[in-house]
Amino acid sequence: MEMDSGSSADEFSSDDEADYTANDENFQAVSRSTRVTKEDVLKGKDMQGIPWAELDTTREEYRSSRLRTYMNYENLNDEQRPVPAASLQLEFARHKVQYKGQYYGFENNERRLKSSIVHFQLRNLVWATTPHDVFVTHGNDIFHYSYVSDDLTPILRLEGPQLSVGRVQISTMSVHGSTCLAGGFYGDMICIRIPADLRSPGGGEESCGEVLFCERITTDENAITNSISLHEPAQGSLQAIVSNNDCAVRITDVETGFTLLNRMLFDWPVNYTAVAPDGKLACVVGDSTQALLVDVSTGQRVAECAKHIDFSFAAAWHPAGNIFATGSQDKTVRLWDRRTYKCLATLGGRIGSIRSIRFTDDGQYMAMAEPADFVHIFDCNQNFHVAQEIDLFGEIAGISFAPGGSALFVGVADRTYGSMMQFRRRRGGLLAQHDPSH
Repeated sequence: MEMDSGSSADEFSSDDEADYTANDENFQAVSRSTRVTKEDVLKGKDMQGIPWAELDTTREEYRSSRLRTYMNYENLNDEQRPVPAASLQLEFARHKVQYKGQYYGFENNERRLKSSIVHFQLRNLVWATTPHDVFVTHGNDIFHYSYVSDDLTPILRLEGPQLSVGRVQISTMSVHGSTCLAGGFYGDMICIRIPADLRSPGGGEESCGEVLFCERITTDENAITNSISLHEPAQGSLQAIVSNNDCAVRITDVETGFTLLNRMLFDWPVNYTAVAPDGKLACVVGDSTQALLVDVSTGQRVAECAKHIDFSFAAAWHPAGNIFATGSQDKTVRLWDRRTYKCLATLGGRIGSIRSIRFTDDGQYMAMAEPADFVHIFDCNQNFHVAQEIDLFGEIAGISFAPGGSALFVGVADRTYGSMMQFRRRRGGLLAQHDPSH
């Protein structure tokens, strides 16, 4: 991963951290005008609240412009790649996708809950714990929001005496039960206990979370924590799988104070590690065209899956454990067979890299997010041949399915239209008369 915290900016992007402060009046305001509902959209309002009638362009014109001008970030050019980028078209032709699915319908868009991005390549900054509860990073803080109570609560404020490592810039986040883990730009890792009562003791200003662990887990100069995932084995305690730019993956035991269980070293910076549902294998991706399968207990390399033509930043396992997915800056997700290590299909994005991949718990759907504007939802039961496209404007800070897959949350990082978008699962994925998300 590039050691650069900048991001390309335009009308619907976010690269200025000064625009995101925890004291932002717009962020703290409790005005109901900050929410767009499905009822508003049915009456003709844009789902992001963008007043197209007042602008000098239409939505369709601006979408066409974005498709023509958006510049995808790539680390490799055709001379450095194993095969030219044009060869991907043949793979797309072999696995055709029909965009006729309507699996998730727009429900709400809350503009009080703005995401922010520290590093333009890292987009795992949103986490849902119920169909109406979501956690998000904003500036140097972590907030919880409830769509039911409308409460916006700080879980962690990272500028205060509670942190032994000083100021932390959050690069990644993960939540499991009452545990929230955050990774920082300088190899920091912070564990917060989320209280059962998510009301702030200071009336919205003070953090209600308890810091249990706060250390820099590496002293390497190139030390950014690229991703943290939480895995609970069938037998055993909760584990944190931490991927760092120092070319290491660390597996620690959360419940014993982050005792190091294993440290695996690689030839390149590791951007994401996804552990299989049975806990035996991990898919490791990073600054390489390879995706490696490794034995979690020994660190031994089991297989090398080398079909991508640029660096990768996302990986995920289907809950059944036989398929895993990897997402790359070559604008594709590749699906792999765990038993044969062969690529089953190549799925393409519209404008940019695939920065995040998520499966629903029941294994029916897989979502993949581009860096901006598009989230794609594939029906796994249709062998990934049928999909839904969510079309929005702005940089995407992260996506997260609620447990059970009943809701999908999309964090949008934008100076003006930053928000948290909530989509609800439809029965049978039937086409509605009017779908604002497509």
